[in-house]
Amino acid sequence: MKNPVQRTERAYFKIIAWLVGGILLLAFLSWAGFRAYHSWQERHLVRRAAGYLSGGDVKQASLSARRAYQINPESAGAARMLAEIAERSGDGTELEWRRKVFSLRPDSVDDALALVRSALRANELPTAERTLQAIATAAEQVPSYHAALGQLTEMRGKAPEAEKHWQRASELAPTESAYQVQLALVQLSGVDQAKRDRARETLERFRTDEKQRAAATRALIIDGAARNENPQRLRALAADLQEYPEVKFTDRLLYLEMLRQLRDPGYDEYRRVVEQEALKSPTDIASLISLMSVNASPAEAIAFSRNAPAEALATWPTPLTLAEAYSRAGDWPGLRQVVEEKDWGGFEFMRQAYLARASRGEEKQVAAEQEWWRATKLATPQPQALLLLARTISGWGWEQEMVDLLWTLSKTTELRREALQQLYQHYASRGDTAGLYRVLSRGVEVAPDDLMMQNNLAQVALLLRADSKRARRLATEVVKQEPGNAAYVSTYAYSLYTEGDRVGALEEIEKLSPDQLETPSIALYYGVILAAADQKEKARGYLERAAKTFLLPEEKALLEKAQNATR
Repeated sequence: MKNPVQRTERAYFKIIAWLVGGILLLAFLSWAGFRAYHSWQERHLVRRAAGYLSGGDVKQASLSARRAYQINPESAGAARMLAEIAERSGDGTELEWRRKVFSLRPDSVDDALALVRSALRANELPTAERTLQAIATAAEQVPSYHAALGQLTEMRGKAPEAEKHWQRASELAPTESAYQVQLALVQLSGVDQAKRDRARETLERFRTDEKQRAAATRALIIDGAARNENPQRLRALAADLQEYPEVKFTDRLLYLEMLRQLRDPGYDEYRRVVEQEALKSPTDIASLISLMSVNASPAEAIAFSRNAPAEALATWPTPLTLAEAYSRAGDWPGLRQVVEEKDWGGFEFMRQAYLARASRGEEKQVAAEQEWWRATKLATPQPQALLLLARTISGWGWEQEMVDLLWTLSKTTELRREALQQLYQHYASRGDTAGLYRVLSRGVEVAPDDLMMQNNLAQVALLLRADSKRARRLATEVVKQEPGNAAYVSTYAYSLYTEGDRVGALEEIEKLSPDQLETPSIALYYGVILAAADQKEKARGYLERAAKTFLLPEEKALLEKAQNATR
């Protein structure tokens, strides 16, 4: 039998246990309630931010979304809303917020594609490419995935690949007219006349579609201008575009420029209309100043800027476009006045570059060198800054400085492709075959699976007689992988020709169709091989065709030698 003391102790222990358990339960319930409340508050704030944003109140939307993000920094919903707000306001932070969302939701195809679209808008092609690769399997049947790939490959300059992706997007979403329009735009830029004709028919058809009429009309105008079509027909299309409710300010500029080129009597009146409309937006002011500087008259652009509000002239990117206007006008004191002692924030490297431009124009060489050194020092850690700087100074004729910047950029991970592409265009336009060889050698290191790059390297190396053994190996490997590619067959045939195998060279190149052989870049090599095979009469026609296209110096030498052999 238990004594009274033991019974009392046991009673006390039970009471203490119940008290402790109750306290723990209360604490747990309080903690759970606190978590639930915070979770509810976070969702409520995100919904409220969405409401404000849909109503156009960006400031209140931002305050609500940021409060939600403060409550829970791991909230994908809050980060997503902040990305949407940044996209609407254009404050430059959208891409970072999209990255944050994708890091929180790596399995979300929608968030991944939102990141890709943001990266493409910011010209961050490597980010877009990596993200698309990460979702390749999961998104294979998603139309917008192929649309993003189409846009990326277009920006990479790979039109045939882009066409395939837009075609696939259109197949997966046959009712999505935007994909059909984009497919037509890619086909319109190609050389296949049948596809071009179909593309124009598609765009003409979509001119009656309220959603796509502006894009379709705009494309027809741009393509027509590039191909020197009837200017009055283009003017009529541009006039139609002005009547659409969804017309953009850039469409106004397109029409204004068309009137200028046609020397239309209505140009001055319409310019005044556009100037008044531009004054409503700092971005539109910058666009109009840029158009006037480049296409009309820098003095006209400067005169217009004097009527713009000071606040708008200080809003980015207007300071940049205004500086360029003074630069194009050769007004060095004026340029110095608009850039000296100003705050360009993250674009300080550009301000220093324009100071260098003014100093060089005023023949102040020491000051110019110091300012240019500061500009490159500030830009070097930022690949996008280097690219912008290189593009800007190329318009000033600072060729050596531009080339130096691009070679620096070619060593970065983010934009080395873009740098190499611009270097390629630079050396090609100057007929610098050795420069092309250097670029292509670097390009093959960067993109070892790019067959076109390997083919071009093989071709240029054979022309220069540089590492011919490797060039012939590359030509052989490339044509094995794509035996139907006319450019690859031509390079392979030429590689056999350089080895002295004229019979083999002729046999390989004659596997191409008559239309392919008449392509000027291929006609040169076919004509050279025919001349070597003593088919002089046949060779002359192809050599004449080749003489009408752009040729590198070594190709001109090949042409001249073959022409002499056929006389």
